[in-house]
Amino acid sequence: MKAIRGSLLASGLIASNAVHATTPKYCPTGADNVCFRFGIPQSSADSGSGNIYFQIRAPSTYSWVALGTGDQMKGANIFVMYQDGSGNLTLSPRLGTGHSEPKEDTSSSAAKLGLLAGSGVVNGVMTANVVCPNCESWNGGSLSLTDTASKWIAAWKSGSSLATTSKSASISQHDDHDQFQLDLTQATVSSDSNPFLEADTEDPGSGSGGGSTGGGGGGSDDPGVVAGPGNPFAPGVGRTRRNAALVAHSVIMTATFAALYPLGAMLMPLTGSWIAHAIWQTVAFVMMWVGFGIGMRVAQDRNMLFNNTHTKLGTAVVFLLLIQPVLGVMHHKYFLKYRERGVVSYAHIWWGRILLTTAIVNGGLGLKLSNANNSAVVAYSIIAAVCFGIYAIVKSWAVVRRGRQQGPHLRKSDNFTHQQRYPVGRQPYRPRNRV
Repeated sequence: MKAIRGSLLASGLIASNAVHATTPKYCPTGADNVCFRFGIPQSSADSGSGNIYFQIRAPSTYSWVALGTGDQMKGANIFVMYQDGSGNLTLSPRLGTGHSEPKEDTSSSAAKLGLLAGSGVVNGVMTANVVCPNCESWNGGSLSLTDTASKWIAAWKSGSSLATTSKSASISQHDDHDQFQLDLTQATVSSDSNPFLEADTEDPGSGSGGGSTGGGGGGSDDPGVVAGPGNPFAPGVGRTRRNAALVAHSVIMTATFAALYPLGAMLMPLTGSWIAHAIWQTVAFVMMWVGFGIGMRVAQDRNMLFNNTHTKLGTAVVFLLLIQPVLGVMHHKYFLKYRERGVVSYAHIWWGRILLTTAIVNGGLGLKLSNANNSAVVAYSIIAAVCFGIYAIVKSWAVVRRGRQQGPHLRKSDNFTHQQRYPVGRQPYRPRNRV
């Protein structure tokens, strides 16, 4: 969604206190026919308080659907809709406390939600036409009824019906959530009455239509489907940042494990410089922690932290790699002393290889977890395969070259580092039994 166009300003569609015949509709990306409508009576907008109207609509295949005021769960005024088991709906006012299940708000400032005509479950569609006389303020926040960029959140969970009239019923973790902004001046209606009966007649479906009021069936490819004058919606900054953070995590971790670490391992046989190897791998190590930190934030925001294989395995790999620099220093000291590889040397080599392979596999699990499209999966597979192939070729070439160039005594040593410390003509010793 883009911000309101300057041309709309010129046409007067978003003029202050304008009254609109059609209530704007928003349908989040990622949800199947989940939509919300909004209506602010002119009298409420003028006084700054009073009734506001909103509609929550979704297929009955959803266990629950929620709408809330605020830019995040913490401190949000949340309205949860679910079936009561008898063809009607339960609407529960709740307060968001963070990344945990919101509980029913039983305080004196709790939202006084009323279900209006047209609410219920009909033909597999749940519709809650809601009036709220005190939603302009709650315990921890407030909502200006003339805000041109009011902040809202939404969440949904597919599954079986909760079938309860209890407003404090426990709800499962959401499948996904959304954040968006609404220009409330474009949601004003002339009458302080249910504005959704006519809208439901005009719009029997709860689905798609790129800005139209019609139709049912199918989700939207846009970040929100809007019906009504102009375009009063914009994606929330939080969701934009969340998507950007997910992309950043994916790019950084792919670059680190599929490219930087393997290339750093190849620097020893290619250049013979342990310094270049150490510097390169240190940069990769730092980037890994940056990507890990971003990934932790994304997982927490999506409520995916440590409840799936990707986050558990990824965390294990990152922390186990803390040992790798220590093994590298121990290997270097051992070689300087004995001029050959020892147990610690092979531990350093194979520890890195095992964790690198595990990380590559875990990257694939991450793509699956984020529902990445096929092009992203193919790109990741190609990058990983090419880097692995180059790594295998370089390492094989190094082993063959070292074997051909060195005698039996040095065949187990690190030839390049040895030559770096003792150039030709300055060898400190000569192998025995050499003709």
